[in-house]
Amino acid sequence: MRMLTKILLAGFAVAGMAAPAFAEYPDQPITFIIPYGPGGTSDVGARTWGPFFEKCIGQTVVFVNKPGAGGELGFAELANAKPDGYTIGALNVPNFPVGAITKEKPAYELGSFAFLGNLYGSKVSINAKRGGKYDTLAQLVEAAKTGPINMAISNYGADDHIKMLSFMKAAGVKFNFIPMADAATSRNAVIGGHVDVSGNSLTEVAQFQNELKTLAIASDERVAELPDVPSFKEQGFDIVGGSNHVIGAPVATPPDVVAKLSGCFEAVSKDPEFQKVAKERSLLLNPMTAAQTKDWVQKESAMLKGLWESDPWIK
Repeated sequence: MRMLTKILLAGFAVAGMAAPAFAEYPDQPITFIIPYGPGGTSDVGARTWGPFFEKCIGQTVVFVNKPGAGGELGFAELANAKPDGYTIGALNVPNFPVGAITKEKPAYELGSFAFLGNLYGSKVSINAKRGGKYDTLAQLVEAAKTGPINMAISNYGADDHIKMLSFMKAAGVKFNFIPMADAATSRNAVIGGHVDVSGNSLTEVAQFQNELKTLAIASDERVAELPDVPSFKEQGFDIVGGSNHVIGAPVATPPDVVAKLSGCFEAVSKDPEFQKVAKERSLLLNPMTAAQTKDWVQKESAMLKGLWESDPWIK
């Protein structure tokens, strides 16, 4: 009996010693995949919320830029990451649904992700070189009626491409869309005079107005960041929209981990200091909870699927 007691006590002691191995999540840094290069809205936004999120989650966030294929390389890496809560990333909409919808053998599926929330979005703008050929949207439209205009975009199916397709059809003109490596490259192509105009998000061009002439913004009305720039609507074109920079994890991530991550993103969205810094960096705040994000992504994906099936933009 005494021997049995000793064995049991020894077992309990070993179990007690092993307990620290099962530390509470998170007990190591979290990697955040940015599926685009430095300088774009995804990159600026992530590095804006980073310090606030770290304070909530109690761990360092390591930001890793994984550009390529309009974000699809980064989306695929996130989809295939170990679902342990230590790899999360940006899932831009419309970009990530488009990558799954338009490919015969996509590297990821629409259902490959668990959604953690959304903090901000962006509005698309059209931009020319300051001091160049086009000073107004009307001038650009008139020029486009005499021949195609070369337009830099971040990629086919991205928010800038989708909205510029709509504008092209509404204006009855033709654009030659030229996909770039990322949004910063698209912007710099205009500044360097390599293309006529670009489609970019407001965040990507607001700080470059000495070099760029933003001709229109896809918003319901003028925005505080660029109050002198008219909206498309103001100029006779019903073009409104952009993207949301959804945050996600691999779909098999444990529910309690998803809840902890999404709870911290929700806390960040309500932090007045984060809101202040985000506005200073021309980020358009659009907070959504994890549940709201999931519902919104499903609706947007259905809309994009219908748009692709009715008029595929890559033929």
